Amino acid sequence: MPAMIPMDLHTHSENSHDADYPVGEMCEAAIKAGVAVYAVTDHYDVNNLDPDFALLDRSIKRSVSDILAAKELYRGKLELLAGIELGQPLEKLSKSEEILESYPFDFVLGSLHNAPGRLDIYYYNRPGDGSLFDAELEAYFSALVEMIHWGRFDAAAHITYPFRFISPGDRESYPFGRWDDYLEAAVKTLAEKGLALEINTNNPSYILPGLRWIKRFRDLGGEKLTLGSDAHSPRRVGTGIPDGMRAAAEAGFDYLCYFVNREPKYIRISDYP
Repeated sequence: MPAMIPMDLHTHSENSHDADYPVGEMCEAAIKAGVAVYAVTDHYDVNNLDPDFALLDRSIKRSVSDILAAKELYRGKLELLAGIELGQPLEKLSKSEEILESYPFDFVLGSLHNAPGRLDIYYYNRPGDGSLFDAELEAYFSALVEMIHWGRFDAAAHITYPFRFISPGDRESYPFGRWDDYLEAAVKTLAEKGLALEINTNNPSYILPGLRWIKRFRDLGGEKLTLGSDAHSPRRVGTGIPDGMRAAAEAGFDYLCYFVNREPKYIRISDYP
């Protein structure tokens, strides 16, 4: 099948704690979906809340081994990249740097799912119910900017991750502008450091970040954009990628970016329907 989707650079296999499918099944799904460049980016979450580093080490070792084997198996059918989603890297910086130096990653996603010493935003109460949701977001976005200043990754994943958990009923009234200063600092720092911004298309009805911040990233000199579905199952591979492509084009980008051996490669958006 000819490639219809330029890339999907954020997906998870059974080597992530929250996914169940082998690398091979995910690759087969990518080929079926017409993905040209595909990355498996299994989780390595560096949390201070009782992390099991022995388990994480075994999982990432299996992940890289499975990806390298699949690279050979699918050679000529799929350009497969060895990736990692390095979560909360500053919570134990020495461990993060050890992992980055231990494996031949093509692509490193830097991500944040929680502020230091806290649970994943997923577990907190949502706005409108008297929760401390906004206090959690303040801690989250402050930590996000700090992570981007560190910058030993290729692309920052889903920088508006907490917004994923604001229900459609709350989205009309929620004061998203409260976090503008943090997000301005995030995209400005990404642009200044020459890092990539991910357009996460896990839910195409509200890509992360939204079009406003993709445009702002470009206005500030940002040049590198990646696209990722955040698929945790074969049926989700490639989900929303065309919507992400349209957002990139609307923001004024002509090219998308992927990484091989941590070096950027570019794909022209207009080469895809």
